[in-house]
Amino acid sequence: MKNICCSVGFLFVVLTVLPQSWTEAERKKANTCSEVDELEANEKEAIMYINLARLYPKKFAKIELTNYWGPEKYNRYLEDSEYKESLMDQLLFDQEPVTALFWDEELQAFAACFAEEQGANGHMGHQRKNCPEGNFAECCAYDMETGLDIAMQLLVDHQVPSLGHRENCLNPEYTKVGIKFGPHKKANFCTVIDLY
Repeated sequence: MKNICCSVGFLFVVLTVLPQSWTEAERKKANTCSEVDELEANEKEAIMYINLARLYPKKFAKIELTNYWGPEKYNRYLEDSEYKESLMDQLLFDQEPVTALFWDEELQAFAACFAEEQGANGHMGHQRKNCPEGNFAECCAYDMETGLDIAMQLLVDHQVPSLGHRENCLNPEYTKVGIKFGPHKKANFCTVIDLY
């Protein structure tokens, strides 16, 4: 193992360089939705990446977050993001490992209804019109296609001062999840994740 020094904003941190890949066992533990036929590949992948951050926060920071700048179409929008820096600090120093999220059929129905509703009317946010309310936390990602990009938008929570999506994704009290990706009238794509 060797140490390198890297800058996180004005904070200099010594990182221990781990192998720059996940083990098969780590991916399998995080990929809790792999056998859920109702989910698309990018939905399964999004939950896997959120679970990797939950299960292995320090390693996630080093492997996934360090060199992540956002999708190419957004021209490295996270390059100077204080939100990315705060996530790095949280994962390296404050975040304790928590259990993985597992798919739940009831939450899936809530997420699917709202993703379809938002996609059709082009709205953003969490105001449900015709979909039922429920006792769950909710995250919405917009215009992200891959599972990694969906997970990163929610974890970084760029320009969301409350960091509500990040808090939901990393909250140890939540163990169940539903997720739905679909087209969106204004943002091209929308992903709804409901957690309990």
